[in-house]
Amino acid sequence: MKHRWLIALPAVALLAGTVACGTNGGTPATTSPTGSAGATASTSATGGSTKIGGTVVVYTPNEQTMLEALMPAFKATTGINYQLVTATTGELYTRIKNEVGNPQGDVMFGDISTTAVANADLYQPYVSANDAAMETVGKNIGGYSTPYQIQCSVLLVNTDKVGSTSITGYADLLQPALKGKIAFGDPTNSSSAFAQLTNMLAAMGGQSAMDANYTSTPAWDFVGKLLQQTGGQVVGSSNQVGQNAANGESVVALTYEPLATNFVKAGSPVKIVYPKEGVSCLPTGVEIIKGAKNLAQAKAFADWMQSEEAQKIIADKTAGRPLRTGVSKEGVPPLSGFTTVQEDLAYVAAHRDAILASYQAALAKAAG
Repeated sequence: MKHRWLIALPAVALLAGTVACGTNGGTPATTSPTGSAGATASTSATGGSTKIGGTVVVYTPNEQTMLEALMPAFKATTGINYQLVTATTGELYTRIKNEVGNPQGDVMFGDISTTAVANADLYQPYVSANDAAMETVGKNIGGYSTPYQIQCSVLLVNTDKVGSTSITGYADLLQPALKGKIAFGDPTNSSSAFAQLTNMLAAMGGQSAMDANYTSTPAWDFVGKLLQQTGGQVVGSSNQVGQNAANGESVVALTYEPLATNFVKAGSPVKIVYPKEGVSCLPTGVEIIKGAKNLAQAKAFADWMQSEEAQKIIADKTAGRPLRTGVSKEGVPPLSGFTTVQEDLAYVAAHRDAILASYQAALAKAAG
């Protein structure tokens, strides 16, 4: 049965740089801003501008193609220079936490909502000037997170390597023919891998109450068996997870739709599979780091990512799904076109550490 995509949200209190390569892995790389200061920055929903100039420092796990499409356009439209610090989500959160009281970054750009909600104390309240123009799923989360796209967990299958093995969902990953041929990221360090983990629990738990799936025996039995299929091995970066399937090192990768779509568009011998048991599609957002030194520029960045210009770029030039009302995207199935599962954001945020502890125990058992 297909479900309308809904999500239970918790009540949470309240520059022209060169795009860095190799996101989602390795040592964070910072680009230097160039261009002139004293520029105008668009800060209103209607496109009005206020002269604020300056630079915004962007922490991001986003893939290179997304950054290349959006960041130069942001600078061209607003005049605000930018610095990019690219790394895995986990590395960026370690950095933000180490910098509490003296933040070096201004915004987190590209964090999945479950991770953002679990780290709400690191962000300061802000609602974008464009919030009213967004679809329901694109509305502000918790008073501090500005969604700009939605991200679905998918499987990426190498069509040259899969042979006669049928892969239509999660259960198919346990076939003996796929042992040692599955790429999965590290949920402790990658937001997309964590989203895959909670998607699997939600879809494979078999419980009538969603929150019960995250602790159910069937769900964790499946995760344990999947990790045995990988030999207890995890891939260090989300980009490499997809690359492993694209280059044939793996037959199938557990990844996310935008990254998978990029490999399809690049002509790699791969296809996207939306797991028949249910797909979780979560908002990805911009959050302003508490105490941001470039607050006006950070707010302008969040506003612009929900602007019609940015949302059309996401639709036309990236693999992402835009969230602004009236902006559509060709080439991807509508959310009504596949089975979805309704994640319990509040539960996942409150029990993130417990979920990861259970995962690490399962991984250690599989590796041993």
